[in-house]
Amino acid sequence: MFEQDDQSRIFGITAVENLFFTEYLPSAEGDAVKVYLCGLFHSQLHDEGYGIKEMAKELSMDEIKIESALRYWERRRLVSRLKDNPPSYRFHHLGQRMLTGQDDWKGDNAYIAFSEAVYALFGERRKIRPGEIATAYEWVQELGLPQGVVLMLLSHCVATRGIGFTFKYAEKLATVLKEEGIAAEEDAEKYFNHDKLTRDGTKAVLRRFGLRRAPTEDELDLYRKWTDEWGFSSEDIQNACQETVKASNPSFAYLNGILEGLRRRGVKGAPVKEQLEQESELMKATRETLNALGVRVNPVAVQNAYKALLSQYPHSMILLAAEAVGRKGGRFEDLPVALQAWYTRGIDDELKARAHLDKQSAQLPLIKRIMDACGQEGNPSEKDRAFIDAWLSTFSPELILHAAAQARNAKQKFFYVDRVLKAWKEKGINTLEEATKEQPAAASQRPSREVGAHRYDQRQYTEEQLERNTHDLIKEALNKRES
Repeated sequence: MFEQDDQSRIFGITAVENLFFTEYLPSAEGDAVKVYLCGLFHSQLHDEGYGIKEMAKELSMDEIKIESALRYWERRRLVSRLKDNPPSYRFHHLGQRMLTGQDDWKGDNAYIAFSEAVYALFGERRKIRPGEIATAYEWVQELGLPQGVVLMLLSHCVATRGIGFTFKYAEKLATVLKEEGIAAEEDAEKYFNHDKLTRDGTKAVLRRFGLRRAPTEDELDLYRKWTDEWGFSSEDIQNACQETVKASNPSFAYLNGILEGLRRRGVKGAPVKEQLEQESELMKATRETLNALGVRVNPVAVQNAYKALLSQYPHSMILLAAEAVGRKGGRFEDLPVALQAWYTRGIDDELKARAHLDKQSAQLPLIKRIMDACGQEGNPSEKDRAFIDAWLSTFSPELILHAAAQARNAKQKFFYVDRVLKAWKEKGINTLEEATKEQPAAASQRPSREVGAHRYDQRQYTEEQLERNTHDLIKEALNKRES
């Protein structure tokens, strides 16, 4: 085996055909030229053990870039791939291939046609480098995308990202097309139209937030989730944006929470705006109720409870009940009790409720006098008011106050007053003069309870017997009990 010495390797000559300089060099990128010259050098030295790994180390380049450059020269027909594992390439004599007619020195006609189409797409707006064309052509060869689809992809990137978009970004989109199985221009057109709608919709949301910038990939992904996965329309999303005014710093995350809530409630499509308006009205009514109560509670915490009340009572009645409960220092939990008490008494609409409250307001001074007379503390309950209403239907206020004065020592004062008045009614006592003559019952007096000892015969003792020894008396009493 013959080989050149190291001096020949260093000081020898590597032949490069002039056709390379005149026809190929002007359109090739620097990395591609470096790879070609390095490969030509080692091929002429017959370095059979030299491969992509060694070249990447020698040129300080990534192996991926080395392979990309070699594929570029393959398309230009200067290099052909002999095998894949390990990769092996053959460098061709340009003049010989041209003279024998084995191939056109211009190289891959399809690649050249593709290059011309890309140059025409950008025109004077941007100077496209050969390496960028080579990258785009790899999407045709490696990903199997039709050239027309790749050209549509580049046009879409110009429209959505601007003329200065990076081919690295476009490559991600090309990979998505491959994963989505988009192989026809018609399908690609639908995909790009949808993507444009997504970008336009995302920009519209940003404008609602007062932001004038391009959307981020995360924001685009969120918008795609809202439309593609959750089924919301752009109009739905714009309607949901109205709710973000409640946030000090509206964001896509806040909007995502609103839409997620709508999705959980099964609201989408046309009812979204109506649903949001209803929820806004519900929140407003809940706040009004809490304000009428005079309590500071987060309306969100009681919104469901208020909604349950609203299913049974009109808002106007709930407000009136809240005012009444609030005047007594009550809480939201007291509202259902108050409303149920009204309905039990036949107060089932706003007019009756107002009349009832007006009546209560008019009766309040008398109620206070009755409570003071009987020593009742606190605020009158609905049961207390029911007692007074029943009393006033039969007796005068003076007679009621007279009965109340007799209940000061009673434990259940209003029950005692009610018993006194019922007794007077049975006796036909209708005036204060008649009631004054009636002997009042002792409020604290209770009937004594008979015990077993009361049923024994009581013995009478004489003075002589009483003078006897106490011991004898006890003994005699015990004997009597045993007998």
